[in-house]
Amino acid sequence: MRPLAARFLAVFLAFQLSGCLSVQTQSKKGERPEAGVAVVVFADDAARRKGEPGPAGVLSELERREHGRWQPVFRSIAPRWSLTGLPPGRYRLRFPARLDEAGRVVPLSEKPKKFNLQAGEMVQVQAVLEHMPVALVVAGVVVVAVVAVALSKWLKDADLPEPPLPPPELVDVAFHLTWEWAAAYPEAADRAAPVVTSHFPAAGAQVPPGRLKLVWGFSEPLAPTSLDPQKLRVLGERSGLIPGVASYDASRWWVVWESQMPVSGEKVHATLDADAVEDASGNELERAVSFSFWVR
Repeated sequence: MRPLAARFLAVFLAFQLSGCLSVQTQSKKGERPEAGVAVVVFADDAARRKGEPGPAGVLSELERREHGRWQPVFRSIAPRWSLTGLPPGRYRLRFPARLDEAGRVVPLSEKPKKFNLQAGEMVQVQAVLEHMPVALVVAGVVVVAVVAVALSKWLKDADLPEPPLPPPELVDVAFHLTWEWAAAYPEAADRAAPVVTSHFPAAGAQVPPGRLKLVWGFSEPLAPTSLDPQKLRVLGERSGLIPGVASYDASRWWVVWESQMPVSGEKVHATLDADAVEDASGNELERAVSFSFWVR
């Protein structure tokens, strides 16, 4: 009976750890001509009723149907984001995986949500986690940049027109990208720097001891061979420079770093230099991205 019970327990835990999401969409006509998508992830129905987004760490992917194939448009592990200025068409929203507290990628049982987007339409998406203990989902992901702000600063320096501001109801969300603006000024889009949209762990987060895994999420695909591992440094206040292996996950637009030794009981500082990566057009980051967290 013991092996049978152990097998049942393993199946139950696998179901609990994988989990799934309930996804609902609502469309409304906006006050502006551009179309857009706004996504919010909630831990459960109670959090949805309270209007409290999170937990973070759930990978969301927006894709557009083009020439008979689904093409990626945007990816994020932030619990709340939006895109405006999208062209009308057929879109698909997926939530294929999440990060656990150690940064491991755990697949989610998903049913991609497909919808048509018309000019001037805003599709609001609410995703509610189901069959997943909230404590098992990482809360340590933080948005480190608002793309519209980064673009605005860069455009002023380049003497180019700024993208339009987000609609008032979207000012407080994590991301605002304007695709119509990028299409109108392709030379600017080609010269704009890639942006780190989120990272794991969050600044000030606490992670369990062991081999560490760090993730930087980007606003666009990177040149696959551009990553310079020497420009990514992880320093422990007690351990000193921590040896690790850096790689680029092209399927998720992530730079991933994994330590080669266990770490415990200290504060850790991570830095990705501005020239550590390049996008497909050869653009580097505008500035280095650094954050610190605790290993307990």
